[in-house]
This record gives sequence, structure tokens and C-alpha cells, in this order.
Amino acid sequence: MSREQAQKFTAYREAIQLYFANESVENIARQTGVSRYKFARMAQKCLQVAPDGRIYGFRALIPYIRTSPYERRAELKGKRQHQQGGQAGALGAVLARFPDIEDELVKCIKQDSKLKRIPEFKLRAKDLHRLFIQCLKMKGVSESEWPFNTQYLGLRTIQKYMIYVLNENFTKSVMSREGPTAKAHMNVGTGHAPFLSFEEPYDAVEIDAYRIDAHLTVAFQTPEGTETEVLLDRLWLIAAVDRASTAIIGYDVVYRSEVTSDNILKVIRDAVTKRWQPMAFTVPFHYPPEGGLPSGVIPEAYGAVWNLLLLDGALAHLSHAVHDRVRKQLGFVISWGAPGHFERRPNVERTFRRIADDIFKRLPSTTGSNPYNGRAPDGEAKALRHKIRADEAEQILEVYVAQHNVTPCEGISYLTPLGYIRHFLDNQRSGFVLRTLPEASKQETHMFSVTEEVTVRGGVKDGRRPYIQLDRVHYTSPVLVELGNLIGEKLLVEIDEDDMRQIRAYLKNGAELGFLVAKGRWSTTKHSRRTRKAINSLMSKRILVISEFDDPVRVYLSYLSTQHQQHSTSPLPRKQATNATRVAKESNLPLKIVRSPGEQGENAIVTDRFLIPTSNRRSLMDKEPPTLRMVKNRR
Repeated sequence: MSREQAQKFTAYREAIQLYFANESVENIARQTGVSRYKFARMAQKCLQVAPDGRIYGFRALIPYIRTSPYERRAELKGKRQHQQGGQAGALGAVLARFPDIEDELVKCIKQDSKLKRIPEFKLRAKDLHRLFIQCLKMKGVSESEWPFNTQYLGLRTIQKYMIYVLNENFTKSVMSREGPTAKAHMNVGTGHAPFLSFEEPYDAVEIDAYRIDAHLTVAFQTPEGTETEVLLDRLWLIAAVDRASTAIIGYDVVYRSEVTSDNILKVIRDAVTKRWQPMAFTVPFHYPPEGGLPSGVIPEAYGAVWNLLLLDGALAHLSHAVHDRVRKQLGFVISWGAPGHFERRPNVERTFRRIADDIFKRLPSTTGSNPYNGRAPDGEAKALRHKIRADEAEQILEVYVAQHNVTPCEGISYLTPLGYIRHFLDNQRSGFVLRTLPEASKQETHMFSVTEEVTVRGGVKDGRRPYIQLDRVHYTSPVLVELGNLIGEKLLVEIDEDDMRQIRAYLKNGAELGFLVAKGRWSTTKHSRRTRKAINSLMSKRILVISEFDDPVRVYLSYLSTQHQQHSTSPLPRKQATNATRVAKESNLPLKIVRSPGEQGENAIVTDRFLIPTSNRRSLMDKEPPTLRMVKNRR
């Protein structure tokens, strides 16, 4: 306001203060210079209720402020169609003339489920205008009256009126008209302090998954010794972010079409028990000074456990493995958020957005946030042409995470996330105590293992030494084979689902029997339980035929590395290549393209769906056995 208006407002405020202090009218007028005839009217304006629900108070004394809506008193005169001006307050005059029309318009704008007359979602202004014109015609408004004597029949006035009504009922308008993103934003910026406040490191940790917005490839070795690029399914990134410091304490890139509970467990296990170490780069990258994850940079943070885990309603987060095994073993509380309410995990969502904007959406193979926003043309072809490989993307992500943890953040007074954690650890007066695992638990390699009850099998009559069966594979040990008295008894086995080559067995009374090793070649190559079940499924369908001389994991990887579709332009389907990459990373095996059955030489065993090469297998027979078809057709 101008200087003159400010002086007038000061005089009005002083006059009202004296007026409500029961000073005499003559003294107030003499002291402030305000006319005594204005005091009662100003007092009434100050006591009126404002649209925000409070009284106007001193706001009503601001010069030229309106405490009541404008009301047109002059009659609406006729005007030419393109004539401008002279129609102020026309809509208010019409609504005052026909109050039932205003009630009808407000009901339609609010879209009240009990009162709305138009059963459509998010009513448009032009539809409301059509209803308004119909109501006026039913009331008998002539063509020479407003709005029929205007160029657009009052459309713009109805648009402004609709915005006014929506803003007056802001919360209800958002909840009834807008999508889940707008509804989620309603819970922030309310002016009230949050119910849960996290100010110390590791008070709460947010975990979520983000589908990488880019097409990536992987390199397969060909039978000729060269390399070929194969497209992968879009990968996932899972991250664990500390709520108070915003530090990334663990992450993992998932080579699957969907995230499973195994991936969530791996991120939690790595964040708690794995000491971070720098990655060996194959591209010219360098870590920032003192950058990395807290478990490797800050010695006290190794083995640290948080108090509250914030998850969303994804199926992987709701699994029994997460809410039962992990919660009980680490002793934290889990809080699941409602679906679509990303505001409960602001740090991890913000981290994913920055990773997408700074890395993946800058690639020539980006998919953008949706098909209509930021998608690069011919992204798949560019991924193959430029060899945008997943392993190099992981290295870029590793450097980005290390850089994130040493970048000053405005939300924590321009401290770095790692510096924020160090501040609480070094400040003994703060009373901060970091909860960590015991030293024995830090070295535990089978954290979050599964315990199951199995039966010892075998028999003296058949000469079968004692063993147990788990997922169609026999397990035994030099100790168990000598304990014939355990045949038919129950044992408890502790299973590390990331490495099924051996399990730990216990008697029912708690006595340990040691490790039981898988029989045959199942104990050769590391594999997960999910991979074991996938192999068993293919074997039951007679797609894979595995002898006792074959390594099942290598045969499965060869199956995934074989093109089973004829006349395909790609060496491998994307889903098949993604599974092959996951198994290769899991078992530390190289990726090699295997020729299809039609391209194999004579030195191969042919099955219905898959060929198992025999060049490295020594036969126990003097000559090659006849094929089954020749024996069957022999007369």
C-alpha cells in the first residue's frame, strides 16, 4: 500500500483499539483524527467472518478492502453484441434473481456424490455453461438480456465463477475431481507439524523401488568369439534412504520384470551386514573424495540398525519374509503406507526423481516418465547402436550414489548426508546412541534364512544311506550318512535361499548336525532357491533333460542363452536375456549365446526343446548309442 494508505490504516487501527478499550468517542476522534461517525461501522466490519473462517479483525481496516461481495444495484441495460464494459456484477444479479439456479450450479461444480445431478467425472466449464443457459431459458430470460446479448453468452464469466467455487471448497474439490497425485499432495503443506518427527540418523529408513526409465543392453559372447548386444527388460532400482540425513545406505539393481521379496531382503541385508567397498570400474570413473555408503565410510555405521522402516503397499513389501522374518530378526517397526501416498516417503521418492533426471532420462535410449513425456524416438535401436550396457549403468549409479552422500543438502543446513551422521556420532552431548548388531551377527552370512522341518530318508533294506530331500534335491553329509537311527526322524534345516548348495541341519532338541551338501552337480555352482525352482519346473515339463554329469545351473543358463524362436531378428528375447543375466550374475558365470537346435552339429544330445552339448563329456560306452527313433522303428 502507499504511504498515505499506510498512515490511514495506522490511524484506523489505533481508533478501533481505543474504541474497544471503552475510551470516549471525543477523545478517540481528537487523538487519531478519525471521524467519530466511522467507529461503529469499522467495528462491525472488524467483527465480520472472513472466508477463511476467522473474523476480519484489523484486516477490515485496510483502505479500499471489500468485506462483502460486490452487488450490482443498477439495472442491466441492453448492449450491442461486441460492445464492451458495463456488465460488472451481471452474474451476481442473475443469481440473486434466480437463487435456485445458483444452488444447481454449486451442486454440479462440487460434484457431491449425494447431490450431484450430472454423473460425470470432473465437470468441464463449458458443460456447466450449457446447463446455465438451459436453466435461464427455462426461467424465461429473453434474448435481449444478459448473457444472451454477449458474444460468448457469458462463458468466460461462468469459467471464473467455477474457479471461484472450486477454490472456496479446495479440499473437497481436489478429493472429488483430481487424481491420486493431487490427493497425495493434500497431505503436505498443511501448516501443521507432522505426527512422526525424525531428527536423528537411523531413526527411520525409507525403502522403495523405481523402474529405470531407459532401455539397457547386455553383451553376450557368440560361438565365433565376438560379442553381440541383447536388449534387456526394463530393470528396477531398490534403494534404502535414511529419513533424517537423506543418505543412501543401500541399493540394488534388480534384473527382473517385477520386484520380489528376495530383492527387498537383499537390500536390507546389505545395508545392515555388508561393509561397503569401492567398485572396480571398467569405465573411466572416479569416486568423489570421502564418498561412498555409510557402512564403508563411517566405521560406526557398519552394522547399524534403524528403528522404523517405511514401506508402501507393494506386494513385495507385504510378503511374510519382510513383515515377519526381517522385523523379528532386526527388531524394528514397519509402517506401511496407503497405496499412492508417496508423500510418506519423500526422501526416497526425491532420490529416484533426481536419479532419473540426472542419469537415465539423459540417455538416448530413455523411455521418459510416460509414453507422452520425454520418450526418445527409437530408444531400443539406439540402446543397441550405442551399446548402452546395464553393467556400465550400474557403475554410473554407483558413482552417483557416492556423490549424493557427500553433496551438501539445504534441508539439513547444508551439511552432507555423511557429515550429518558424523555430527551425531561425534557429539557426545546430543545423547544419540546408534543401535548396532552384535559382532557375531555382523559376520553372519545367512541372515534372514528360512527354517523348515524335513524328514530323514533312507533304509537298511534298500542300502540307502540317510539323506534329506529339499526342492527335489538330496542333501547329506559324512556325519548324517552314519546316523541310521535318524531315518524317519524330523530335522530342522536352516536354508540360505541365496545359496542352495548347502544347508545347516539341527536335531529337534537343538543339537547341530553341521552342513548338508547337495548331491550331484547341484553343489557345484551357486544358485538361489528361485533359480532351483525354475530349473525344476522346466525339468517337470520335459523342456530340460539333465543327467547326473551335468551342472544344472550351467544347463539352465545355456537354455536361457538359446534362441528358441524361429525367424527372430534378435539373438534372444528380452525376458529370456534378463533372466540369463540374472542367473549369470548370481552364479558368476559368463554370458554366451548358444546355437539353436537347428544350428547344432552332430555332437549333441537332442531333446524336445533343448540341446545339451556333449563335447566336454566323456562317454562310458565304446560307441555312440543308437537314437531312440531307430530302436523304436526297428522290426
